[in-house]
Amino acid sequence: MSLCAAASCVAPAAPRPSSRAARPSPSPAPSRSATISRTPRDARSRVVPSAGRFDATEMELVPPVSRDDSFAQAREAIAAVCAKRAKKAGKKRRSSGKALAPLRVAVELPLASDAPADVRAMVVGACAGGVVGTAVYGDAAAAAATSGGKDDIREHVHIDDALRGVGCDLAMGEGAVALVGVADDQVAAARRVAELAGARPVVGVNVEWFHAGDGGVTFRAAAVDPDDARRTPDATAVFANSFSVVYSYLPLAIQGVTGATTEGAVFKCVRGGAPEGSPWRILVKDDAGEYQQVGAMQRRPEQEDLESALYNAAAAKSKINKGIGLFRGLADKAKNAVTGESK
Repeated sequence: MSLCAAASCVAPAAPRPSSRAARPSPSPAPSRSATISRTPRDARSRVVPSAGRFDATEMELVPPVSRDDSFAQAREAIAAVCAKRAKKAGKKRRSSGKALAPLRVAVELPLASDAPADVRAMVVGACAGGVVGTAVYGDAAAAAATSGGKDDIREHVHIDDALRGVGCDLAMGEGAVALVGVADDQVAAARRVAELAGARPVVGVNVEWFHAGDGGVTFRAAAVDPDDARRTPDATAVFANSFSVVYSYLPLAIQGVTGATTEGAVFKCVRGGAPEGSPWRILVKDDAGEYQQVGAMQRRPEQEDLESALYNAAAAKSKINKGIGLFRGLADKAKNAVTGESK
């Protein structure tokens, strides 16, 4: 199937994974597809197929081939950015006596099942290695699940218990705090958890509220009101949008007009650089089953970005389009010959 046909329909291979059981909510948790389509238009940036300005090491990374592979990639991204921040914070404290603002990062992993055991396995796999010391869950069942295998996360608690100091001490604990599967109606509670955690890094793991993943850059740009400079953004909204994505893997099912599908992915994996400067890459599998990059962006891609990148990639491969390009080239040369111009 050609990519031109594939561009006719792009959709997530599965809905955005939830990490908590169904519960009443004043507003439904956003799906992963909704995450793709809610970036303000005035914050858009151009799809850059070559993306030469991005870190070459990150551009060479490929999406995971298994669940454990995705956990390992996310774990390395978390460790890299936390280590870099700790080093930077130490230099800042020695030079000025002041502390840096607390680190807020996020990872987004596909999860086939919302079963508490599967959510727990995701957290243990993606947050292992000693960087995360406390995991705070939006779902009580996941917090109470039993970990399988090695688990070096010291505390697993429900968000309500964390706020009461039951099962953990956020202020005195060590390592980062992971917010796991926290819903959009729990953001205020999550913000309180982060406040109690003080200087400890906070890692959002499949949080279910929408955010652009750029540390609040898009949010701050959209929140500017030229007619009311005194307006102060809601503190909870500021917190919800303060997370920078350091790892995201979104599988895509690309359906052609014939009904055939091919695999693609939106993929971001930070390896020590600034999260906001790391690319969101758009990848499609070729006939040999290897991922090929068809676009890269500095912000989270929208649905139309995906379609545009796939269409342009298909056009570049099309024999018909190549023939048209050759015809135009010959026509231009003929015109120049008539007018006496030369290239």
